[in-house]
Amino acid sequence: MPDEQTTRLTFPQPDGHHLAQLNFATAKADLDDPVMAGFVDALAAVNGIAEKSPGFVWRLKDRQDEAAAMAILGGPRETFTLSLWESAADLEFFAWNTVHRRFMKNRHKWFLRPAAPFLVMWWVPAGAIPTFTDALARLARLRDEGPSEAGFGWDNLDGMRAWQTAGAPPC
Repeated sequence: MPDEQTTRLTFPQPDGHHLAQLNFATAKADLDDPVMAGFVDALAAVNGIAEKSPGFVWRLKDRQDEAAAMAILGGPRETFTLSLWESAADLEFFAWNTVHRRFMKNRHKWFLRPAAPFLVMWWVPAGAIPTFTDALARLARLRDEGPSEAGFGWDNLDGMRAWQTAGAPPC
């Protein structure tokens, strides 16, 4: 039987492409509940750090688009981030080498443990902007069919291992 290392699928970055990512979580309480204060109070600062980070391209933050996305999710405790990065290394650096790392390591304080993958990544041509509907479809496909070029996780990227040294499981 082949070992995991030889059977692990990887999806290298195609020339002229950026990395899109969607992650979402279900909060343990309403966002205005005191138990969520540590997360909510830092959200604007963490998003600001993301936007100033090397390789950051875009994130969904238009109020109208966010409202439409929340309507699709259906629950007031659902939170998400849809963003675009020049490379997986840029996203990895932000996720695991900035204050964001502290929030990843402490997500159990604010969010329910997901029963299925809660993150999906895929390559998009530079200049393209992903839609929330497409991102959700990619997450569903990842959950149903496993990793493919349509959607994959940290473990499907060569060299991406900061989450291991951070002591957190891949998304």
